[in-house]
Amino acid sequence: MPQPAHLLVAALLLLLAPASSSSKKDHYRFRSDMPTEDPEFNGEDNYFGNSVTPASRCRHNYHERTENAINRQINLFLHVGYVYNSMAHHFGRCDVALPGFNTFFKQMAQEQREKSESLMAYQNLRGDWSPRREGGGGHGWGTGLEAMHHALELEKSVNQALLELHMVALQHEDIHAATLIQTNFINPQVEKIFTISQYITNLERVGPGLGEYMFDKLPQN
Repeated sequence: MPQPAHLLVAALLLLLAPASSSSKKDHYRFRSDMPTEDPEFNGEDNYFGNSVTPASRCRHNYHERTENAINRQINLFLHVGYVYNSMAHHFGRCDVALPGFNTFFKQMAQEQREKSESLMAYQNLRGDWSPRREGGGGHGWGTGLEAMHHALELEKSVNQALLELHMVALQHEDIHAATLIQTNFINPQVEKIFTISQYITNLERVGPGLGEYMFDKLPQN
């Protein structure tokens, strides 16, 4: 008699094992509107983003998929704002001349920018590293010195594009356009490159930590 009893207990354990693992899997289903079969769902730790080093100290229960979805929405708002701005200037042309439409679409563009900035502020509130740096292999922009180096490269690329634009105007003997580009864009651009270069020099001089903090308090910032 003892031997069949042991067999009965073993059989009951085998029957209960799948049910136990299934209930454990379904335990987190109510915490998401996504099915647990989602390939990005790899268990409790990954589900709550705890397997990845937190982006900031204030981050808590902010899933990476939510963060990414909000970033996509930010990009959409920015794109739509760009399109509305283009539409506004279309109606401001001399051969279209519909200032009411121009004003309307300018307002629409401004609304999109405000929406994107609102979501960016929310990402900061939840501890996101938004917006992401394209081609940087990571999040954010690093220290103030690193960000200034990126800004310097951006401004140099803008300056190069302006110089090429200026040359096109000169090649076609459009003195008015060439003068406008040089006076209103190239000259300020050169000054901006010089200013950012000075910022980099001072940031390198004062160093990280307290030095960067004090630099941040300067009036020009």
